[in-house]
Amino acid sequence: MAMTGSTPCSSMSNHTKERVTMTKVTLENFYSNLIAQHEEREMRQKKLEKVMEEEGLKDEEKRLRRSAHARKETEFLRLKRTRLGLEDFESLKVIGRGAFGEVRLV
Repeated sequence: MAMTGSTPCSSMSNHTKERVTMTKVTLENFYSNLIAQHEEREMRQKKLEKVMEEEGLKDEEKRLRRSAHARKETEFLRLKRTRLGLEDFESLKVIGRGAFGEVRLV
């Protein structure tokens, strides 16, 4: 499909341009957060290494601390990925019913 004298953006509707912009912002935010989280993990690892060096720990103790740190990081990442469900809340009262379900006070 050849473009005849117009830029790709000029042939898009305003709605499409807005959707493209929203998608771009969403993706940029997602990946910038991902990078920031990775940098935070690296900083925590470096801090652990610095503390262990200052304490003058033996290699075996360093290995154990690194292992414990890795387990904590893994558990933290797993908790961040979990989604909340109904079982995570204690329902106090149903305050409304509608076509899409119930509204509960939790």
